[in-house]
Amino acid sequence: MSQITRENYGMTEVKELVPGGESISVDKNNRKEFVEAYLRYVFSDSVSDEYAAFSSGFLKVCGGEILSLFQPSELMAMVVGNNNYNWEEMEKNAVYKGEYTATHPTVRLFWEVFHEFPLEQKKQFLLFLTGSDRIPIHGMESMRIVIQSTTAEEHYLPVAHTCYNLLDMPRYQTKEILHRRLTRAVEQYEGFSLV
Repeated sequence: MSQITRENYGMTEVKELVPGGESISVDKNNRKEFVEAYLRYVFSDSVSDEYAAFSSGFLKVCGGEILSLFQPSELMAMVVGNNNYNWEEMEKNAVYKGEYTATHPTVRLFWEVFHEFPLEQKKQFLLFLTGSDRIPIHGMESMRIVIQSTTAEEHYLPVAHTCYNLLDMPRYQTKEILHRRLTRAVEQYEGFSLV
């Protein structure tokens, strides 16, 4: 049959892929047409309303002649973000405040823990610290994070100030404690909130 069945908000819908598809059986003679109709439906017809809304909004902001100045890869980086995660560059560009320096024992423990995180947890940390798990279009070299010491005791979690890419971090004495506190802070982050 040249139709498909799909779930849509809890309702089962039957969609004809071609006019009269309900009465057309798929066989070896028309399977190519069925696959083409199916792909056209999945990638075009089924998302046409959503794409039209996205396109309309996007063109209001980025439409006109300026759009022709972009290469496809540049436009994608602008919309999706840069995927070139260079964690060493982020560490190199970090700024320290209070009693912290790049060689302070707590800071060294922090970077050890951070570099051992899997990619998804590193991205989760970026979201926690900056409000986005993406990096700027110009890459990590344009991102500055700030790590500052606090007088808070070791049982407190680090606190992120997303507007400033600022991490208030207590002076943790062991790698295990720092790992636990940082992981908990990052995993509990749910977006902007008042504390």
